[in-house]
Amino acid sequence: MLLRCTRLAATATLTVLVSLPVALRATPATAAPEAPRTVAAPTTDTPPLAGTLTNLLTSLLAALLGGQKSVPAPQPSTPGATAPAPIPMSVAADLEDRVVTLVNRRRARAGCRALRPNESLRASARAHSVGMAQYRTMTHFLPGEAGLGERITFAGYHGWRRVAENVATGYGSPKAVMQAWMASPGHRANILDCRLRHLGVGVVAQGNQLWWTQDFARR
Repeated sequence: MLLRCTRLAATATLTVLVSLPVALRATPATAAPEAPRTVAAPTTDTPPLAGTLTNLLTSLLAALLGGQKSVPAPQPSTPGATAPAPIPMSVAADLEDRVVTLVNRRRARAGCRALRPNESLRASARAHSVGMAQYRTMTHFLPGEAGLGERITFAGYHGWRRVAENVATGYGSPKAVMQAWMASPGHRANILDCRLRHLGVGVVAQGNQLWWTQDFARR
């Protein structure tokens, strides 16, 4: 089920993808909320993503981590229109680490074990935040992007049994975004799901705006 809500400020927004077993299918961001579906496990856990938006975002993330300050802006859909100038962006590793700490404090209060940071999930979350910043759209499913299960597999997290994701934008600090997530039942449920074991957080700064992604999973 995909939920949307607004917290704290008019420009701050959140979405949540609740935990699902086995595999996920993308739900269009504009579709009305519907009950999540489960599907058969894929025959291979290395999806053919070459040439897809997910593959492109992974390449853009690598460029940013390599010191590149901006990436090309998306091409306009209208023929003859001018593409917007790219806005410099960067990966905010210190904010990512702070979110992990705050998540585990909340889980400890709820009696859940701490989530272990996972670099594959972090790569997946970062690539998705890059995509949201690149297209200036907060969503779980950018057009042409793989679903969450495929994204984390592509990033190297194999054999997963349960996954979940929270995203947000418009919040200026880890404390602010965590307060907003914890005030939303769907986001809070993901953070306090004692069945989950691993977490990757991706935070991308673009101008004065931050794009936040939490990818949760367990094997």
